[in-house]
Amino acid sequence: MPDRPASTTNAWRGIFTIYAILALAVFAFPGGMVDWLDEHNDSGWLAAPLALARGIDAASSAVGVKGIGVALRKRFADIVGEGDS
Repeated sequence: MPDRPASTTNAWRGIFTIYAILALAVFAFPGGMVDWLDEHNDSGWLAAPLALARGIDAASSAVGVKGIGVALRKRFADIVGEGDS
């Protein structure tokens, strides 16, 4: 079995890393994803992803991860000056 070229292996590793980070962000901060999908769902095309994001949000709330995401989003909003006044 011949070895794969290093460039091919590195490209797949990079793609995997990007999608792994995106998946982690969705599971770590589902409230932000729900908000974003809800804001952009004027036409109704995002109903399925929105339902999935709401399910993930409910699951993260059930295991206790949601509070961490809320605190981090609030801190980030304060840093960029978009916090609630």
